Amino acid sequence: MTAPRHRTLIPLPQSLRSERITVRPYTLEDAAALYDAMQETKDNVRPWLGSWDQYQAVDDVRDLIVRTQARWLLREELTLGIFLSDSGRFMGNVVMCRIDWELGRLEIGYWVRATEEGRGYVGEAVRLVTRCAFESLGAQRVEIRCDEHNARSRLVAERQGFVREALLRNDRLNQAGEMRNTLVFALIPQDYDHVKETWPD
Repeated sequence: MTAPRHRTLIPLPQSLRSERITVRPYTLEDAAALYDAMQETKDNVRPWLGSWDQYQAVDDVRDLIVRTQARWLLREELTLGIFLSDSGRFMGNVVMCRIDWELGRLEIGYWVRATEEGRGYVGEAVRLVTRCAFESLGAQRVEIRCDEHNARSRLVAERQGFVREALLRNDRLNQAGEMRNTLVFALIPQDYDHVKETWPD
């Protein structure tokens, strides 16, 4: 990854596509679809991502989108919606976060709407943004972190070939204030050169 004088000028792709999905930054026109998906999914993600109860209306989500757009422009965090390529239906979210442009390190996070779990959309999105990170942004390290007991998130990392590196004990608190352990998976360029050959086209 490069760290030019003005990070706001780092070129970023406006969309990434596979056969089934397109991932792209949100626009305000996505607010209603994002709100509906968040309402549908909030109980599923609460143990892992915390509460979404602050999003009580579409305007709350419009404000969220504006904030993600601002972080995108500043190259602080790159948040993208996951959409079906044929119909445009909103499926979920993938984000490149905790970006360190100097070291070339970032973390990928994700969620999928409750009615679409288990269909491989998140795995496709992770492959798209991982390719972007290594091949367009020059990443030197891409991480996925998840709660030790978040089986779905762990499987996403494992199925894309991410290397399990660590179990961080008592690393964070959950919504109930209980200590939780965090699994750390990662790819570096040498890993990526190998695992990308195993990915579907």
